[in-house]
Amino acid sequence: MDELYDKLIIRLKNAQRIVFLGIGEEKLQDDGVGPYIITKLLDKNNERFLFINTSIDPMSRINDIINFNPSVLIILDTCNFKGKPGTIVIIERNNMESLVPISSHTVPIHVIIDYLLTKINPLDVFMIGFVPKSMDGFTELILYNNGELTVDELNNNEDLPFFQFQLTEILKETANKVIKIIEKLIKHL
Repeated sequence: MDELYDKLIIRLKNAQRIVFLGIGEEKLQDDGVGPYIITKLLDKNNERFLFINTSIDPMSRINDIINFNPSVLIILDTCNFKGKPGTIVIIERNNMESLVPISSHTVPIHVIIDYLLTKINPLDVFMIGFVPKSMDGFTELILYNNGELTVDELNNNEDLPFFQFQLTEILKETANKVIKIIEKLIKHL
């Protein structure tokens, strides 16, 4: 994980504004890793950092990204990289078509990135990809923060998931380490 932090701090040292974009379906176990990370970092939003949970529809938040006018867009999602579950890889735009699953997304992420590149210039885009252990669907759906938020509150906040995350233990552990890395980056950038 130190290697990931070192790579990110070098790459982001001159970034003016950074968007972290969590993509995934929280009802498909580890596919929810991107939204899980974003949900844990929503209180870190400020004039320099924006955390967006797009769930399975990144296109729905395209105007939020454009209006923030980031110099860097970091996508958090599962990937098809051949590695042990919990492995993290940095994926550049030119490798996303082959390494990013599109079955749960409404529009392939590389199409959205290409569109954003026509609207925001310059824009450095890359992905922190997570090798999943399981993409199985839930057998039991539990509302996110069950009892703490009403259904209306969940419906009215597009950055919160509707259902509780059920990541496998290895992905939850990896995601929590990445959250700590992002928090450290925020302090040092």
